[in-house]
This record gives sequence, C-alpha cells and structure tokens, in this order.
Amino acid sequence: MKKILLVLTALVLSQMAMAQQFSLPIMPEKMWPSDYAKYETDVLNCCNYLLTADPAFNQPKHEECTSFLIRWLEGTPQVQLVVAPDIVDPDNEQLLVAYLAAWTRHALQYKDSSPLVCANVAVEEMLRYYENFKASTGSSKKAEKLLKHQRNGNLASVVAKALGM
Repeated sequence: MKKILLVLTALVLSQMAMAQQFSLPIMPEKMWPSDYAKYETDVLNCCNYLLTADPAFNQPKHEECTSFLIRWLEGTPQVQLVVAPDIVDPDNEQLLVAYLAAWTRHALQYKDSSPLVCANVAVEEMLRYYENFKASTGSSKKAEKLLKHQRNGNLASVVAKALGM
C-alpha cells in the first residue's frame, strides 16, 4: 500500500513539474503593435508561472519569464497598466512582478475589464503571492498594510483611491 501511494505521489509531482516547463519564443527587436497579439498565449503562460512558482525555486526560469513579460508589456497595445505607489511596493521586485503578471493575465482573459477591476484583481493576486512566498519575497510594509485593509473588507476602496477613481 505504501509503495502504491509513493508511486502515485511521484506521478503527481512529476506532472506538476512538467506543467511548469515551457519554452518562450524569441521576440524580434522591431515589431508592429499588431505583432504582439501572437504572443498572448506565451504571456499567459509566463503570468501563470510567475504567480504560482516560488521565485527562489527556479530563478533562471523566473527571470526569463519576467524579462519576457516586461518586454511584451513595453510594446503591446492590448494591456494598459496602472502602477500606483500606494498599492505596489516599488522596492520589492517580486511583488511588483506579481502585480504586473496578475493585471496582465486578467486583462488578456477579460478584454473588456476596466483598469479598476484589473487593479483590484492584481492587488488580490499580489497579496496571495506575498502570503504564499513571503520567505522568498521578503517582508513588505505596504503589503502588510494592504492585507490589513483586505481583512477589514475595504481593500477595494483603498485601490480605487490609489488609482484616483
């Protein structure tokens, strides 16, 4: 019985490891705005990876995904991000990347979402990421403050105020 359980556990873990392995295409230096749409699936894969993988676990893959996402965001007309210093700690790179990935993923999956909806989803995801990987991301006073607002039920109003809405 223990052997069967061990084999099943090993199979599940190997499937999880394989699910996080994907290769990213190389984007050309010069692209038209319409060219960015071809990479949406790859960007979604990056966002999913960045939001679920511990940044300390596979640092080269994490850095590759981060670079790919930022390069795509710099040129795409599909996603317009708003980063407010009251809701994102610019000194904590991991939390900033989680915010960018969450916003991007939501904006691509729900193309008619408003910036306020995207920001709320991004902050919620960033806080979940912070709680899951606090040991790797380090502590953040802003994230802790946002967690208090979340527990009090007024996170959405804090996000709206930070975005000026």
